[in-house]
Amino acid sequence: MPETYRRGIIHCHSYHSYDCVIPIAAYLRLAKKYQLDFIILTDHDTIAGSRELSRAAAKEMPSLEVPIAAEYSTDEGDVIAAFVAEEIKLKTYREFLLAAKGQNALLMLPHPYVFHNSPEMLATDCDLVEVFNSRVSQSKNDQAQQLANSASKPSYVASDAHLARHLPFGIMELQDLGDLRISLVQGERRWVSTSRSSKWATGISQLIKAWKRRDAALATQLVLGGTRALLPKSLK
Repeated sequence: MPETYRRGIIHCHSYHSYDCVIPIAAYLRLAKKYQLDFIILTDHDTIAGSRELSRAAAKEMPSLEVPIAAEYSTDEGDVIAAFVAEEIKLKTYREFLLAAKGQNALLMLPHPYVFHNSPEMLATDCDLVEVFNSRVSQSKNDQAQQLANSASKPSYVASDAHLARHLPFGIMELQDLGDLRISLVQGERRWVSTSRSSKWATGISQLIKAWKRRDAALATQLVLGGTRALLPKSLK
C-alpha cells in the first residue's frame, strides 16, 4: 500500500498574540482550502489561541487535529511547547524546560538563529528544529538546516504568519504513523509550500504590537524607519 501523509502547518499566530490580529476563523478557512489535517497554532506566551481553535475545529472540522501549543519567551530565546495541557508561566529557560517536560510537551526550536543565545544547546533539548521560516533570511534558514543535521533532529517548516495572507507560506506533510506526535518525530516529511514573506511583514507585526500595547514610542520609531527606507539614497 502507498504511504499516507498528514498535511498541516506549524508555528503561526492569531489575535491572541500581542503582534497579530488573525482571527481563528481564518485558520478554519485555510484548513478547508488546503485540506489540512493538523494545525499547531503557537501564539506568544499563551495557549488561548490553540484552545480556541481546537474548540472551533471540534464543531466545524472534527477531522482537523489541533494540539494545544504556544511559543514561549525565555531568557535563552523562544521555544515552542506543543501537546501541553496547562499554561507554562515560568520564564527562565531551565524552569520552562522542567515545566514543559513535566507536561510531556513536544519541544520545537523556532528560527534558531534569530533571538537565541545558544541555539546549539537549545537544539539538544528540543525534539524538532525549524529549518525554514518565511520571515527569516535564507542564510539563517540554511544555518538552521545545518543545525538540525548536526544535532540529528527532525525538522519542520513554518510560515510564522502574523498576517492571514502569509498562512500558506509554510505547509508540510508528514508520513502518517497513526499518531500526530509520533509522525512529527519519526515520520518522513516533505515540504508542500515554503514561500518567503515580504520584508514589510515584520514591520507590520511590530505596528500591530505598538497599537495593541498603546506604545507610541515604538509606533513613531517604526513610522520614521519606514519613511527613511522609502527615501532616495541622496536624501538619507
